[in-house]
Amino acid sequence: MKKIRYVIISLLALTVGGTLTLSPAEAKTKAKTLTEKQAFTAKERATIKHYRQQVKHLPNSTKGMYATKPSLKKNFNPGKLSKKYTNAVVKSVNFYRGIYGLNKVVANPQWSVDAQYGAATLAAADGGLAHGLVGLKRPKAVPKAAWKRGVEATNYSNLGENDVKPFDIVSAYINDYGQPDYIPGHREWILGNTVEVGVGQVGIYNDLKVFEGGAKCRAYGEPAKEVAFPKAGVFPISAVQDTTWSLTYSIGETKNTRKPTVKVKDETTHKAVKVSHITNYNSETGYGWFKTSISYVPAASKIKVNHTYTVKISHLTNHENVKYQTKLFKLAK
Repeated sequence: MKKIRYVIISLLALTVGGTLTLSPAEAKTKAKTLTEKQAFTAKERATIKHYRQQVKHLPNSTKGMYATKPSLKKNFNPGKLSKKYTNAVVKSVNFYRGIYGLNKVVANPQWSVDAQYGAATLAAADGGLAHGLVGLKRPKAVPKAAWKRGVEATNYSNLGENDVKPFDIVSAYINDYGQPDYIPGHREWILGNTVEVGVGQVGIYNDLKVFEGGAKCRAYGEPAKEVAFPKAGVFPISAVQDTTWSLTYSIGETKNTRKPTVKVKDETTHKAVKVSHITNYNSETGYGWFKTSISYVPAASKIKVNHTYTVKISHLTNHENVKYQTKLFKLAK
């Protein structure tokens, strides 16, 4: 029998200063309307305050974003982002990595040049997102050499559309909503064994270069630290709403790889949360250099602020069973 790992940060206290007896109906109402003070301990509220202060001081503006503005029609030029804007994106990446105690990443200047070509060619084609620019038509204004650079860049990058502000861009990758295969690959590159990034942005198109092929990447071959998403303890609800939750680690597949059992319970309402789209993705060179990615989708309507959830993942063939609690808070206050 496999051992079960317990990662329970704290229990939710529903009574203060003595015993309080409630009828079932009253208890249900109380559970649904918990205030932040009721839902979290003093230590947890201090952690939440710390996260909010960090976010408050993160630059999230597009003012002065270009050192050289892009030109997508006559005399094609991908442009160049300002150091201020590039650093703002990197700081946002490091905010989320900091929640997990992961190493900080830095901007790789050459990768940023590459990523700018990726973003510029996507913007010039303006036909949506495509790794390798597959399915997109090269505009006449874009030289073949520039298009080729865009093809190469987009094959090694997270690609995003519509968000332009630095923190918003990174937060969208972290949430990773709407992936058709239910594998949060963008998130895994942000939280994986990543040591450097390249930043490209033209109009509504973002290219965040996160790796290069094989040994060209400094992080290649190094095991990524295990990441449970959401994390045990307090966690921003904006990151996990309407999207896939996951467990990723650097243990490879076995001969008997199978779909695990995933259960989520709302400890605030004392009700089970329906879970769908359970996926077990294995690759020796997976997203973020994770070898195993377990992903699943809790019912969106049941994920609520100031609620506590217990996550249980069992019947894993290459990992011990996992059980932990997470408590969701509103990051913007």
